[in-house]
Amino acid sequence: MSDHILYLSGSDLDKVDLAPSVIRGVIRDAFRSYSSSDIKVPPKQTLRITSDHYFQAMAAVSTQPSFAAVKWVGLNGANSQRGLANVNGLVILSEFETGRPLAVLDGNRLTIIRTAAMSALAAEYLAPPKATSLGFIGSGAQASGHVAALHDVLPELANVICYDRRAESAENLARHATAQGLGGRTSERIDEVLACDVVISTVPSVKGMQPFLNAHKLRPGALAIAVDMGRSWFPDSLASFDYYATDDRAQAEDPENQSKLGYPGPFDADLSELASGSVKGRHSSTDRTLFLYPGFALADLAVASELYLRAVQANIGVQLGR
Repeated sequence: MSDHILYLSGSDLDKVDLAPSVIRGVIRDAFRSYSSSDIKVPPKQTLRITSDHYFQAMAAVSTQPSFAAVKWVGLNGANSQRGLANVNGLVILSEFETGRPLAVLDGNRLTIIRTAAMSALAAEYLAPPKATSLGFIGSGAQASGHVAALHDVLPELANVICYDRRAESAENLARHATAQGLGGRTSERIDEVLACDVVISTVPSVKGMQPFLNAHKLRPGALAIAVDMGRSWFPDSLASFDYYATDDRAQAEDPENQSKLGYPGPFDADLSELASGSVKGRHSSTDRTLFLYPGFALADLAVASELYLRAVQANIGVQLGR
């Protein structure tokens, strides 16, 4: 029995090189089994300093795979002015039976990987048929991680339109999309981005940020994925959606989470219901559909477990003494 802990940096996680379809499958399996298994996911805890400066702990426990995980995250909206990521975190993975810590994983990279896969899984059930265009409001690291995941689940995707208040970020994302075999370009017109089949908002939480996206501008049948919890959308315009989905109902209905959501509910479905088939996706091809994230540790546990097992097999990472 080893007394060491495996450390997996962001570059180590990239070396594991899981295909988007594999990561999406891991998350799909976790959500399918969630309602009928011993998986336990309590509401995340938030230690708030100010509106854009806080810490969060997100935990999950599962018997299959037999692991427990906790993600510790610190967020400060002023970090961009310091040249730092706004969100920074680590994930600790433990053995279920003994409680031994097995690994520490870079939470920044893991969050990008699992969030993109969750969005892709949502798009599998909620995206308009034969979607060809993808629009990004916010073009940072989280948006970049979404390109390959959405391309994998939307086989007819051809065009990616990128908007960011920092032109350089939009240009970088457009180049990244082009390198993925898509037609990537920037736009300074938000309405042009909102006209895409699938629109993803990843606007960071910064002091003084006001909503600026109008859901009424979305085309019939569009899917909007609000990774930013909907804070960038005009609250009144969110009533224009025909179908509302979230990652997990219980998390979305938790008072601490609910208070931060641009749309507080009710929801037509969550990922567990969609993945298990107990609830169908959009009602018609013309439904404007919103998928909203409150954040759910089940995805962190599922992806961290898979990355850890594969890293051990491939001898990736650094062994740390206890």
